[in-house]
Amino acid sequence: MARRGHVQTKPKKASPTESSADITLSQPDRTPSSHKTLIQIAEERQLLNRGDRKNTPIDPKSVITTTINPDGTLSNPVISLSDHQQDNNTVVATPFLDIFLYTFTLTILHFTLTLLVHHQYSSKPPSLGPLFLSSTVFTLTPTLLFVLVFVLHPRSDHPATQALFAAMSTLAGAWLAYATNEEPYMAIMKKAPVLGTLWIWAIVELKWEWALATLSILGGWGWWKGYKVF
Repeated sequence: MARRGHVQTKPKKASPTESSADITLSQPDRTPSSHKTLIQIAEERQLLNRGDRKNTPIDPKSVITTTINPDGTLSNPVISLSDHQQDNNTVVATPFLDIFLYTFTLTILHFTLTLLVHHQYSSKPPSLGPLFLSSTVFTLTPTLLFVLVFVLHPRSDHPATQALFAAMSTLAGAWLAYATNEEPYMAIMKKAPVLGTLWIWAIVELKWEWALATLSILGGWGWWKGYKVF
């Protein structure tokens, strides 16, 4: 028996799941849209006309040929270039920052060797400031070093340049050894810094096979002349 003032309601039954026959069919909205369609956007960006490029003949000079090695790696591609492109690619790029750093380092090396020579042969210790200016600023040595580095350093891997560095290393090292053993101290103070700078630079630029060969030649020549390191 229900209490007074309280209305008892029956729970609603869950409606059965609607089938496809119960769904009302209707036509879609065919009202023209105010926005651009995907086809219109593609036509504006010329995306639909790119298929015509399949019929464009391929230039054989632009084809890159490569092969797959047995281990799965790719071999170096053989690129066919026109004569004009080959002429452009033969121009050696000049790394100006690298040249500047090389010239600066060799100039400081020249100053260091000058300081060591003055400490060895000078009657009094040199003044650091005037010696630095005389060996770096008031001399043509940095300019000559810059010209040599500018011409030779970007082409240091070329066999002809390697041969030139080998000759420079051998001649500069032999001349330095001869000057320090045979000539008076004034000549040593004048020649040793320049020869030492050129010799060390040539050794640095050489590949290790060339450097080892030039050092062996220089060591054999010094042994034959009877020169001693110390």
